[in-house]
Amino acid sequence: MPEIKESIPGPPGSVLQDARLNAGKSVVEVAEALNLLKTYVEALEENDYSRFNSPLFARGYIKSYARYMGLDEVPLLNDCDRICRRKDESSNQVRQRTAGAKAPARGGVFVALIMALIVWSLSVWLLGAQPETTLSVELLPERHAGLPELKKTAPLGASLLKGENLETSIPVDSEGDISTHSATISLHVKESVWLEIRDARGAVVLSGQQPKGKQLSLAVEGPIFFSVAYWPAVVLEYNGKSVQLDDIAKSKAVRLQVGEI
Repeated sequence: MPEIKESIPGPPGSVLQDARLNAGKSVVEVAEALNLLKTYVEALEENDYSRFNSPLFARGYIKSYARYMGLDEVPLLNDCDRICRRKDESSNQVRQRTAGAKAPARGGVFVALIMALIVWSLSVWLLGAQPETTLSVELLPERHAGLPELKKTAPLGASLLKGENLETSIPVDSEGDISTHSATISLHVKESVWLEIRDARGAVVLSGQQPKGKQLSLAVEGPIFFSVAYWPAVVLEYNGKSVQLDDIAKSKAVRLQVGEI
């Protein structure tokens, strides 16, 4: 083993490499003498301690390498500790900067999700909130001339089929124009019956004897004026709402104004 020489200033790797070169030894010779891998000797001379599982292994190899070359291991080990601390501090700073850079990104994503949820909720509320409407069913005075006589002598539907002159026109509202709206009416005839439907302008939409089982759906301008000789024979829906007459009809023949308010 070479005699112990004075410490050569510099990083541990440079000191060890200079000592090896001065002694005329190759990396392979040092590796065989210390029973180390050739790459480990190269890592020690390059001050690259990342190739070892722990800085403790690097310190042990440096100590053995220094003794083999006849060097004082204490300053080399101190330099090794200093290099390891500096690398640890740099790694910590990098991790802190990376974490600090990622935090705003996560916060930005969270804020964006909250804003998207708020916008979606407002859209659903604004677009989906339709004004509530109430079905209005108004019983109108009968305008069929001679209607009581028809009830006494024959069913109203039969009388109408015989062509008797009954007035079914819709008078103009004396208080002003009727407020109109779009409407869909659905009709199901359970028994053959005479009926008439007029739109808000008084135009006839449907009129005459309707056969049993007939079903139809019509788009009209509401409100409508509905006359029927026998209302239990008909199921009427206005914009999806069922028109109920049980509580308001005073007779089986009725004349109604049906709309929404």
